[in-house]
Amino acid sequence: VESMIRKFNLYCPNIKRNVLIFISIPKNYENEKVEYDSLYVLDGQNAFKDNDAAFGRSLRLGKHLGVMAKKFNKRICGIGISNAGTDLGRINEYTPFKLETIADKTWEKQDTSVCQAFTKDLINTIIPHIQKHFPVKKNPERTYIFGSSLGGLYAAYAANTYPEVFGGAGLFSTASFLCEKAFYNHLHTHLNKNCRNFIYVGTEETSDGSFDKDLYLNTSLKLHYFLKENGCNSRLCIDTTGVHNEATWDKHMLEFLSYMYYNEITITK
Repeated sequence: VESMIRKFNLYCPNIKRNVLIFISIPKNYENEKVEYDSLYVLDGQNAFKDNDAAFGRSLRLGKHLGVMAKKFNKRICGIGISNAGTDLGRINEYTPFKLETIADKTWEKQDTSVCQAFTKDLINTIIPHIQKHFPVKKNPERTYIFGSSLGGLYAAYAANTYPEVFGGAGLFSTASFLCEKAFYNHLHTHLNKNCRNFIYVGTEETSDGSFDKDLYLNTSLKLHYFLKENGCNSRLCIDTTGVHNEATWDKHMLEFLSYMYYNEITITK
């Protein structure tokens, strides 16, 4: 079933801005009596097409969704949610806790109330809109969230805070070290035991050079072991040549997607 990418703006009343949404949906979906699983992708302009992507390279998610549909009959609707478009804007929307580590002077203006507002819009506006207008399943077992870097921090936060919404999370190069103490305090009281977590990290990640080379690796190891020790599903994938960018994350998207169904499928490259 061929898919098409649709784009539309959705006004979000709490953050008071239009959010550009990208959705990959099979052609002629209106004529089919099928409901799809759904994957919400943060930094959504980087999800599908290189020419939409902030740095000229996307995750090329469409091809991975195509493989899942054609070869494994797992039909997933991908929904890209664009970020705020500026460094501080993205920091504000994706960081639920006060930053403990700062890489840039502008980050000192961080406002956690923006993330609270974005979260309300995600849960009360964006997801209900998709569920109302597109044939996607509403149960958490079939609703996943994906984020990389700061988006990985936010995806972990959202998946654990809203177990009634999400049943799977792709946590790629998670930047939870930015507010680690508050992040783990939150997880101690909000842990989604039914969530499948796929944690990816590369050993060559230095982000923008502001952080210690092993920071992403150590952060991802810590999160994986924390989840396992607390009875959660977690798979850790380490790429020994992996750097911090979409081209590297693209290589591991199929592993993540297959893990969402791991009882039935395991795909390795």
